[in-house]
Amino acid sequence: RTARDKLQKGYDEMEEKCHKLAAENGCDNEVDDNDIIEINAGGQTFEAMRGTLTQCKGSVLEAIFSGRWDSRLMRDNRGRIFLDVN
Repeated sequence: RTARDKLQKGYDEMEEKCHKLAAENGCDNEVDDNDIIEINAGGQTFEAMRGTLTQCKGSVLEAIFSGRWDSRLMRDNRGRIFLDVN
């Protein structure tokens, strides 16, 4: 077995784990930058495109709205993402 084969096997295993974690945490592979996200931030409601909210790579907004955690985000009674801010 060559070093390249070992590397490829490790990469494949990591990809599989990554996909499993994403599925467990609500990642929808169908997310798109053009998705309209509805947000309730401290009682004020907003709509924004996912691409706008995620354009700053590495930011908190990018992490929250990337789609990786959609099933774990708090929602209001209308299904909008709820951010508890004052």
